[in-house]
Amino acid sequence: MSLLAIVSGDDHVIYQTAFASVTLQGKQMVVAQLVLNAALDMVDEAMWTTKDRFLKVVDQFNDQLISAFVTAGNHRFVLLHDTRHEEGVLWFFLELYELFVKVTLNPLYEHGQPIKSRVFHERVLSIASKHLN
Repeated sequence: MSLLAIVSGDDHVIYQTAFASVTLQGKQMVVAQLVLNAALDMVDEAMWTTKDRFLKVVDQFNDQLISAFVTAGNHRFVLLHDTRHEEGVLWFFLELYELFVKVTLNPLYEHGQPIKSRVFHERVLSIASKHLN
């Protein structure tokens, strides 16, 4: 099970999706969202201690790891995952960042608004299957 959230600089979730063979329902999804939100504090602390955008594993919950990536515009990509595969997570974040930049540079996109594009969602799932499995 993996859960991805893209959080804006003012702490609004602008995109969220789960990559799982088993769908998260009810309490499981709420707990996963709470864990990601709690990890944002760790991301904020870690981003000031390094010059790298990829913060690697910033927190842990039970057997789940939380990795993060910070963009130049202070958006945070936060990934809850269960395997320690840092190179795959890094490449996932880099490709996601490239896709994110293309979406946010679109003149029709309003900054800070949720990303609801079906094409964006499909490409995120494609990138995840490529690098996170």
